[in-house]
Amino acid sequence: MNEQTNVPHIFAVGDVLHDKPQMASIALQAGKLLSRRLFACSREHMDYEIFGFVLFTPLEYGAVGLTEESALSRFGEDSIEVYHAYYKPSSYLLTQRSIEHCYLKVVALREGAGKILGMHFLGPNAGEVVQGFVTAMRCGLTVESLLNTVGIHITNAEEFIKLDVTKRSGLDPKLTPCCS
Repeated sequence: MNEQTNVPHIFAVGDVLHDKPQMASIALQAGKLLSRRLFACSREHMDYEIFGFVLFTPLEYGAVGLTEESALSRFGEDSIEVYHAYYKPSSYLLTQRSIEHCYLKVVALREGAGKILGMHFLGPNAGEVVQGFVTAMRCGLTVESLLNTVGIHITNAEEFIKLDVTKRSGLDPKLTPCCS
């Protein structure tokens, strides 16, 4: 993405860009990168695909990367694997709150180690969970490396390293009573 406008020496970043996320943190980073290109001989541009965001609603939603729909559209159904699961957040262990809405999903390429294209998390502390995965995805996180990670028990983020059900398998991603 080149922020250069059709007017020489005039650039645009942030909310004025067409078809780009309208988020303060993205605009701030895009502005920093533009300043570095203009005044510090940098060549780095804003990555408008791999960034984290959170909707701070009573049950938070956080994500980084592509949606399942975007990945399917771009790469085709045969090239995409979607891992998903419902989970019981650690904060729900004593309160016995409903877990029917706590859900996570990883969208990845099927080939090779399974480069991860998107991660989605619905549940408590979604921002805290997703933040670290932004950097991991920028470094080329794969399903293989994710599933070979030793998790920090007992955290909500560790649910990502336990994903073993794919949509393609047709198996039920819900927790079984013995494991909740």
